[in-house]
Amino acid sequence: MNQLTVIATSACGWPNLTKLSNGQVLCTYFNAPSHGLMEGDLVCSISDRKKEKWNKLSTVAKRPKGGNRMHLAVGQAHNGDLLCFNSGFFVKNKKIVGFSGHWLSRSKDRGKSWKIQSNPVVPKRIDSTIPFGRVIKLDKKKLAYASYRSQGQGNPSETWMVVSEDDGETWTRAFKFGSNDSNEATLCKMEDGRVLAATRTHIDHHVKLCELSRLGRRWKDKGPLTLPMQHPADLTILSERCILITYGIRNRGLMGIGARISIDGGTTWRPPWVIHQFGSEAKDIGYPSTVLLDKKGNLLTGFYTDFEPTLKVKPNRYRVISMKWSLKDWLHPSILKSI
Repeated sequence: MNQLTVIATSACGWPNLTKLSNGQVLCTYFNAPSHGLMEGDLVCSISDRKKEKWNKLSTVAKRPKGGNRMHLAVGQAHNGDLLCFNSGFFVKNKKIVGFSGHWLSRSKDRGKSWKIQSNPVVPKRIDSTIPFGRVIKLDKKKLAYASYRSQGQGNPSETWMVVSEDDGETWTRAFKFGSNDSNEATLCKMEDGRVLAATRTHIDHHVKLCELSRLGRRWKDKGPLTLPMQHPADLTILSERCILITYGIRNRGLMGIGARISIDGGTTWRPPWVIHQFGSEAKDIGYPSTVLLDKKGNLLTGFYTDFEPTLKVKPNRYRVISMKWSLKDWLHPSILKSI
């Protein structure tokens, strides 16, 4: 049941999926056909209830003059508000010439309209960092998202979990993790209170797992989850003990979307498999975002590509795509019983 649907054309992407309470899915993405070297906005589209059609909904963060809004961390507050932390660059002649700020967009009407806070209250040391992944719910009114600063080859790449204790009104604490070899990180909270992060490394660009204990005392690196040049990743909770990781396979000639599963809360991981391949002509792909659709193991994954061989009309064009798929098509029944 691998069903592809085009969400947007002429859009590079970094799609981020959010499942709404009515069953529809919101996809937030960068709307320009460039890996960040063009002006562009963050926009969102919404699926129908069958996840077979997408309609453009609104502009999440409009670009400043001469710049773009392209990086994003998206999720819902405890009160139901949609939150999108975002950042971008100023660009000129397809070159980055400056940072365009760390903003917060908030929607109180399921993504139909957004209010932008261009100077959100965040810890000073993360003010110029790049948000990524998901905004997650912690206990009571606590929320968290990840943000990073990449300082170039040979220098540390730093990542923080940024925490709000008032349901996203202010963000007062930041906890560093990833041992100075990390950038794009996606967070998830386990039922036992632990927070996990699938973290892209800076040195050889594999994904490693980081863990914050349920007591919240300190982060630990737990080991690699992918090979070099296989990044970044998303974490999807399937059940109390089961987690799915989906990630981009960006090795030249092997471009695709990979997946692995853990049935013991992230302690060990089953061997990887490939849920989609783009072919040898693809050069820029990935950044999957995955949501669980139902208890039967049906999933929806969003990603982007500059070449999709299954699309007969102009396959060499940037697109944001969603794919419906099922765990039962990939896993042995004995493993499915553990989910």
